[in-house]
Amino acid sequence: MSKNPTLTKRYHIPLDMFMDAFRAFQRKYVYPQNIVLSVILLAVAGVYVYAAVRDSSKTLPYIVIVFCVAFVMSTWYKTLKMRRSLREALKEIESDTYEMKLFSDKLTIRTEDAVPVPAETAASSEADEAPGADPEPAEDAASEDAEGFNSIFPEKLAEPVQDIPPTEIFFEDRVKIHEFAEYFMVYLVKRNFYLIPKKDFSENELTQLRTAFKL
Repeated sequence: MSKNPTLTKRYHIPLDMFMDAFRAFQRKYVYPQNIVLSVILLAVAGVYVYAAVRDSSKTLPYIVIVFCVAFVMSTWYKTLKMRRSLREALKEIESDTYEMKLFSDKLTIRTEDAVPVPAETAASSEADEAPGADPEPAEDAASEDAEGFNSIFPEKLAEPVQDIPPTEIFFEDRVKIHEFAEYFMVYLVKRNFYLIPKKDFSENELTQLRTAFKL
């Protein structure tokens, strides 16, 4: 597998395209689940409506009916509310620029405008996640070195930073790629999805993407 990308492209995603993609994502993956759940709960509610008509003295049927109807309404309300909340959140990143690199077995996507992470913060985060790590000896040695260094150079040095690494997306079963009129949607199942707008690619480059995505 080649380590060099076969295609590199920078692009920008308009807010309206983000929202159109999210609606398409909901229609394809969220609405079917909501519909199945709604049908089941409303069917259960229907059974208890019949039971309530036959014997109105019992309170259980009314409780079940109210619960089923309320749950269905809440499910659809959350789905629509998420769309409105997402629009407000996306306004903050609407002007971001992305870079995509296509390889034979994967693609990488990174945000060029992302704020770099301090190296010390990244290192400490990795140390915290490492099982069985004992940082005390390293801290003691670092403290001694720091005291000797600070006695000569008392000024506080600027903390080095590390660029945020790109997201790697390997072409496998748990990655589903869909083509729409204005963009490709790369869906990492049960995680999130990425957009690749067609407007920034030539026809030859779009053909190259379709071949890689097996569309």
